Amino acid sequence: MFKYSIKMFASSNVTGVVENAVKANNVSDVSEARQGRMLLTALLISVLIMLLLNILVGPYLWNNVLSRLVPGLSKARWYDTLAVAVLFALIVPH
Repeated sequence: MFKYSIKMFASSNVTGVVENAVKANNVSDVSEARQGRMLLTALLISVLIMLLLNILVGPYLWNNVLSRLVPGLSKARWYDTLAVAVLFALIVPH
């Protein structure tokens, strides 16, 4: 259906999706512009869902599961787990 593939929020992939959406909006073909907007909307919705999941489930998993496995860990708040997720997304290549 889409000629672009979205991998898991790598910064280069996000940049490519945004560039393609901007290019599609400048094209006279209406179907390409609509497809670019739909792709950008899907990306934004998926990023929001991942943020909400991380904010809601991340601290629970950190405090109840990971702290049992590694006893030296302290309690984590929602922004701690969000920062770790962003750090891993930047470090790990996709």
